[in-house]
Amino acid sequence: MIRAPSFDPCRPCRRRRAPRRGLAALVLVLALALLVGTFAIVIGKTAANSRKHERDQQMIALLESAIHTAQTLGDELASGLRLPVDDDANVWIDVKLIDSDDQSKQIEATLVRNDRPGMSIRRQLRGNS
Repeated sequence: MIRAPSFDPCRPCRRRRAPRRGLAALVLVLALALLVGTFAIVIGKTAANSRKHERDQQMIALLESAIHTAQTLGDELASGLRLPVDDDANVWIDVKLIDSDDQSKQIEATLVRNDRPGMSIRRQLRGNS
Protein backbone atom coordinates (compact mmCIF):
# COMPACT_ATOMS: atom_id res chain seq x y z
CA MET A 1 0.00 0.00 0.00
CA ILE A 2 1.17 3.49 -0.83
CA ARG A 3 1.38 5.86 2.02
CA ALA A 4 -0.17 9.29 1.66
CA PRO A 5 2.30 12.09 2.11
CA SER A 6 2.04 13.51 5.56
CA PHE A 7 2.53 17.10 6.59
CA ASP A 8 5.29 17.76 9.04
CA PRO A 9 5.41 21.42 10.20
CA CYS A 10 8.93 21.02 11.48
CA ARG A 11 10.31 19.84 8.20
CA PRO A 12 11.41 22.65 5.87
CA CYS A 13 9.56 23.00 2.64
CA ARG A 14 11.37 21.77 -0.41
CA ARG A 15 10.16 24.62 -2.58
CA ARG A 16 11.19 27.98 -1.28
CA ARG A 17 9.18 31.07 -2.13
CA ALA A 18 10.84 33.85 -3.96
CA PRO A 19 10.96 36.96 -1.80
CA ARG A 20 8.18 39.49 -2.53
CA ARG A 21 10.00 42.60 -3.58
CA GLY A 22 7.47 43.76 -6.15
CA LEU A 23 4.94 44.99 -3.61
CA ALA A 24 7.53 46.89 -1.56
CA ALA A 25 8.91 48.52 -4.70
CA LEU A 26 5.40 49.54 -5.79
CA VAL A 27 4.71 51.15 -2.39
CA LEU A 28 8.05 52.95 -2.55
CA VAL A 29 7.33 54.26 -6.07
CA LEU A 30 3.85 55.45 -5.03
CA ALA A 31 5.22 57.23 -1.97
CA LEU A 32 7.90 58.91 -4.08
CA ALA A 33 5.32 59.96 -6.69
CA LEU A 34 3.12 61.43 -3.95
CA LEU A 35 6.08 63.36 -2.55
CA VAL A 36 7.11 64.73 -5.95
CA GLY A 37 3.51 65.62 -6.84
CA THR A 38 3.01 67.49 -3.57
CA PHE A 39 6.25 69.37 -4.10
CA ALA A 40 5.22 70.35 -7.65
CA ILE A 41 1.82 71.60 -6.44
CA VAL A 42 3.40 73.70 -3.69
CA ILE A 43 5.94 75.22 -6.08
CA GLY A 44 3.19 75.94 -8.63
CA LYS A 45 0.96 77.66 -6.07
CA THR A 46 3.88 79.73 -4.80
CA ALA A 47 4.72 80.90 -8.31
CA ALA A 48 1.08 81.72 -9.07
CA ASN A 49 0.74 83.72 -5.85
CA SER A 50 3.93 85.59 -6.62
CA ARG A 51 2.70 86.51 -10.11
CA LYS A 52 -0.69 87.60 -8.72
CA HIS A 53 0.98 89.77 -6.07
CA GLU A 54 3.23 91.39 -8.68
CA ARG A 55 0.27 92.03 -11.01
CA ASP A 56 -1.74 93.57 -8.14
CA GLN A 57 1.19 95.83 -7.23
CA GLN A 58 1.43 96.99 -10.86
CA MET A 59 -2.31 97.75 -10.92
CA ILE A 60 -2.07 99.73 -7.68
CA ALA A 61 0.87 101.72 -9.07
CA LEU A 62 -1.14 102.41 -12.25
CA LEU A 63 -4.17 103.56 -10.25
CA GLU A 64 -2.02 105.77 -8.01
CA SER A 65 -0.46 107.31 -11.10
CA ALA A 66 -3.95 108.05 -12.42
CA ILE A 67 -4.87 109.70 -9.11
CA HIS A 68 -1.70 111.78 -9.18
CA THR A 69 -2.54 112.88 -12.74
CA ALA A 70 -6.09 113.76 -11.71
CA GLN A 71 -4.87 115.81 -8.74
CA THR A 72 -2.93 118.07 -11.08
CA LEU A 73 -6.18 118.93 -12.91
CA GLY A 74 -7.78 120.49 -9.84
CA ASP A 75 -11.37 121.75 -10.41
CA GLU A 76 -11.80 119.95 -13.74
CA LEU A 77 -12.05 116.67 -11.82
CA ALA A 78 -15.57 117.42 -10.53
CA SER A 79 -17.16 115.79 -13.60
CA GLY A 80 -14.97 112.69 -13.49
CA LEU A 81 -12.16 111.55 -15.74
CA ARG A 82 -11.66 108.55 -18.01
CA LEU A 83 -8.03 107.67 -18.74
CA PRO A 84 -7.44 105.05 -21.45
CA VAL A 85 -5.05 102.21 -20.65
CA ASP A 86 -5.48 99.95 -23.69
CA ASP A 87 -8.01 100.80 -26.40
CA ASP A 88 -7.66 97.44 -28.16
CA ALA A 89 -8.42 95.51 -24.97
CA ASN A 90 -11.15 97.99 -23.92
CA VAL A 91 -9.43 98.89 -20.62
CA TRP A 92 -9.54 102.30 -18.95
CA ILE A 93 -9.39 103.98 -15.55
CA ASP A 94 -12.33 105.96 -14.16
CA VAL A 95 -11.22 108.70 -11.79
CA LYS A 96 -13.82 110.60 -9.79
CA LEU A 97 -14.05 112.88 -6.79
CA ILE A 98 -15.80 111.42 -3.74
CA ASP A 99 -17.37 113.92 -1.33
CA SER A 100 -17.94 112.24 2.00
CA ASP A 101 -17.59 115.42 4.09
CA ASP A 102 -16.60 118.98 3.31
CA GLN A 103 -13.33 118.43 5.14
CA SER A 104 -12.31 115.08 3.63
CA LYS A 105 -12.52 114.86 -0.12
CA GLN A 106 -11.17 111.71 -1.70
CA ILE A 107 -10.28 110.67 -5.22
CA GLU A 108 -11.28 107.19 -6.34
CA ALA A 109 -9.64 105.42 -9.27
CA THR A 110 -11.22 102.26 -10.68
CA LEU A 111 -9.75 99.98 -13.33
CA VAL A 112 -12.49 99.02 -15.82
CA ARG A 113 -12.30 96.15 -18.34
CA ASN A 114 -15.09 95.68 -20.89
CA ASP A 115 -17.49 97.87 -18.88
CA ARG A 116 -16.89 95.80 -15.71
CA PRO A 117 -15.24 97.58 -12.78
CA GLY A 118 -12.25 95.90 -11.22
CA MET A 119 -9.68 97.00 -8.65
CA SER A 120 -10.36 100.35 -7.04
CA ILE A 121 -8.38 102.57 -4.65
CA ARG A 122 -9.13 105.81 -2.81
CA ARG A 123 -6.69 108.50 -1.72
CA GLN A 124 -7.09 111.79 0.09
CA LEU A 125 -7.27 114.84 -2.14
CA ARG A 126 -3.92 116.60 -1.86
CA GLY A 127 -4.07 119.93 -0.07
CA ASN A 128 -7.07 118.97 2.12
CA SER A 129 -6.88 117.78 5.70
